[in-house]
Amino acid sequence: MFTAVELEFLRSQRIARLATVGPSGWAHVVPVMYTMNDDGSLDFDVDGVKLRNLAAEPRAAMVVDAMGPRRGITMQGRVELIGPERARLTPARKFTWGL
Repeated sequence: MFTAVELEFLRSQRIARLATVGPSGWAHVVPVMYTMNDDGSLDFDVDGVKLRNLAAEPRAAMVVDAMGPRRGITMQGRVELIGPERARLTPARKFTWGL
């Protein structure tokens, strides 16, 4: 799903912003540290509100960006809970800028 340039960018960063869907339908956005997998999925820690939201609704969005120069990737996909307080986003859509 990602180009070589996008993969290089994602591997060079460590912090993303994750958006989950709450029970009220409102988005909940928080920073997360992530690791990039060889298959293009991203693993991150979840607890509290993030965990509750993802257990009920696996759709999520994540943005990884850098401000100097402005560049980044926004992804949408489904999240799988893969262990205690650990989750994996498998992107289904992406939008890239500045790369």
